[in-house]
Amino acid sequence: MSDSSPPSAEPLGDAPEADDRPAPKRVERRPLTVRSIESLDWPLMLEALADCAATARGRQACLDLPFLESAVAARAALAEVTEMMALRADAAQPPLGSIEDVRSLLGGAAKGEILGGPSLVRIAHTLEGLGRLYRHCGEHAAAAPRLLATAHRIRPLDDLAHWLIGSFDARGELSATTYPQLSSLRGRKAKLHGRIRDTLDVLRGKDSFEAALQDDFLAMRNDRYVVPVKASSKRAGIGIVHDASGSGQTVFIEPFEVVELNNDLKIADAELQSEERRILRDLSERVAVVRADITRGLDAASHLDVVAAKAALADQLEATVPEVPDEPIVRLVSGRHPILVLRGVDVVSNDATLGGGKPALVLSGPNTGGKTVTLKTLGMAALLVRAGLAVPAAAGTRVGFFDHVLTDIGDQQDVSEDLSTFSGHVLCLVEILAELARPGQAVVLVDEIAAGTDPVQGAALGRALLLSLLDRGCLLATTTHYPELKALAATDERFTSGRVEFDADAGRPTYRLSVGKPGSSHALDVAARVGLPEPILDLARSFMDPTAQGVEDLLAGLETELTKAREDRAAAQEARREVEQELLAARSERDALQRKSRTIDKDLRAEFEREVRGYRASVRGAMKEIRDKGTERAAERARDRISQGASHVRGALGGPAPLPSVDELALDALAVGDRVRVGGLGKEGAVVTLPDKRGRLQVEIDGMRVQVKASDLERARTKPKPPKKPKKARPAPPPAASRSALEADTSPAAGPDGAFRTPDATVDLRGQRVDEALDAVDQFLDDASMRSLRFVFILHGLGTGALRNAVRQHLKRSAYVRRQAPGNRSQGGDGITVVELK
Repeated sequence: MSDSSPPSAEPLGDAPEADDRPAPKRVERRPLTVRSIESLDWPLMLEALADCAATARGRQACLDLPFLESAVAARAALAEVTEMMALRADAAQPPLGSIEDVRSLLGGAAKGEILGGPSLVRIAHTLEGLGRLYRHCGEHAAAAPRLLATAHRIRPLDDLAHWLIGSFDARGELSATTYPQLSSLRGRKAKLHGRIRDTLDVLRGKDSFEAALQDDFLAMRNDRYVVPVKASSKRAGIGIVHDASGSGQTVFIEPFEVVELNNDLKIADAELQSEERRILRDLSERVAVVRADITRGLDAASHLDVVAAKAALADQLEATVPEVPDEPIVRLVSGRHPILVLRGVDVVSNDATLGGGKPALVLSGPNTGGKTVTLKTLGMAALLVRAGLAVPAAAGTRVGFFDHVLTDIGDQQDVSEDLSTFSGHVLCLVEILAELARPGQAVVLVDEIAAGTDPVQGAALGRALLLSLLDRGCLLATTTHYPELKALAATDERFTSGRVEFDADAGRPTYRLSVGKPGSSHALDVAARVGLPEPILDLARSFMDPTAQGVEDLLAGLETELTKAREDRAAAQEARREVEQELLAARSERDALQRKSRTIDKDLRAEFEREVRGYRASVRGAMKEIRDKGTERAAERARDRISQGASHVRGALGGPAPLPSVDELALDALAVGDRVRVGGLGKEGAVVTLPDKRGRLQVEIDGMRVQVKASDLERARTKPKPPKKPKKARPAPPPAASRSALEADTSPAAGPDGAFRTPDATVDLRGQRVDEALDAVDQFLDDASMRSLRFVFILHGLGTGALRNAVRQHLKRSAYVRRQAPGNRSQGGDGITVVELK
């Protein structure tokens, strides 16, 4: 056997056998755009939106919410959200709850199907809901013109809705009130039921029939009345067998006596069903005719439901509608990630800007510090605007419209694709570069770029990738721990550095974003916080490159200084707020005191006015008593009342103290004709008689003599006037003078005792309210009586006559007035009332 013989075909040793198993099925990699929006938690956002919808179709529309095609469409959608948020703020959100998705029922009616009562009632309630929605939007057209434009696609079909509702009773059956023919058909059927039962009751009472019965009840078989009979009696000639029990012991027989009645019942039932079917067909055809209108209304209602859900979600998130500029920018003011807000997390809001001259943002800082959340917040803001949703941020937020939102966030490792973490990230970036070749504005978010490989090569690759992405015109935000990438902002003006801060004292991140300087990774600090032993940390520090350690220490020191500066500023702001609050409290207290002072002053004035009116009435009564009785005792009482009232009024006014009385000076030097002032009356006059033994004397004031006490007198404040000549006594007019006599007495030619209208004898009430005018009349009459005038004139004008009538009625009740009459032509006519005083 030569050495060249072929080798044996037998397997040698442990050589593997051929594997006949099929190769594993290749799993197709999901599209980049799908992975991007899922990495930003967009599906959770849509679920939260759907939970705010009021209708089933609106909920589904929220789950299927599409991205808009342009910035113009985004602005229009956000304008609708703004209007709906305003309506919600006024508790005027549109009514949507009773609108159902009845499109399948409409389709069946359009195909000729006969809809049942419950289906028609559902359609009726939906039509009512559409009508209410249409009218609601019309009522709020001024506040929501865009929503009204959508509501105009609804055609109100109130007549059809009312007809459908009225066609059925409370049990859901066709109404005999609306369709009277049903009443007779149903009545006939009911009567047949009664006759059959009565006939069977009679039969069951017969001895011959009772012996054959298996049980004492009635049954229905094939819509015919039957009775249970023993099987042994089924051939007894009782009737027609229709059915038997499972045991065979009982048969159900239709007695011959009710066969004809059962036939009539079947006919009556068929006629009733035919009529009901005819009515339902008619109603279904009416619905089918307006199917297109109802469908358009349902589409409009669904759109409004989605807008209402957007507004409700915005309220939950405390979101605002951002400005949507044409430029590519994401500028968040106090921005928050919406999913964290919905989960009830105490989210730290941050200001963040991407674009606006700085298209790239490099974020650094500690692990678990919020860098990835910041990336997601930026990306979520772009997606929210593309979908026409408000952004959880404060006023001043601006988010451009981005056709592409591309992300490399999360672990891209895939065993089925034979991808490691690093290769998975690289493949994702390759797909992003390819996607950027498509037209449109794009924002790219990369978490830990070029991580998972050698740090030196990873930093170089990361820098190359960032520059290549920027060259394609996108906005770019990335997170990194590479010092080389943190320093890009120092050499390339397109980059901005940012960091999430770390509290060195607490040993934990603050989740606060700071833009302008890179941050330390604080890897050893984070490791210490989670429990890594200190010897291991010390060993790690000994291995660190001195230069790198210096950079980390420098960055950490900067963060510490920034934290201290922020704390000092916060303390100063808190002190300022406290001072402002104290100032506001002081101003509030001052305003309250001013209001209280005004109230007290108003109350005092009102009390004073009441006092004045009361004492004025007392004066009028006293004067009347003097005129009527004319006795010394009456005059004394009147003087006391007047003096007391004047003192009270002066006290209320806080007037000056009275001058020293004459009694305190030199009564012996008092002579007739001396000028004195009567303190109680506030008037000056001349002494007529000297004080008697009781200290009483008479003083003439404005032509009227008044008896007063010497202790009530004060020095006169004016120079004495020469005494007037006594007036001639005037004869009293006749008690029953007529109007013509008064007119004659008050004519200009009546002589010195007549009434010639002068300014000092006239009061002008024109332009005053009735209550003001009557007070003015009282004061005028008081003064006229003190001046001993006989005739006075009240000028009230003509007008509507209300003031004139009120004045004349008031004069009838006055104690000063003897009689009154309208003025003659020379005195002013009916616009003047001439009054003769007592």
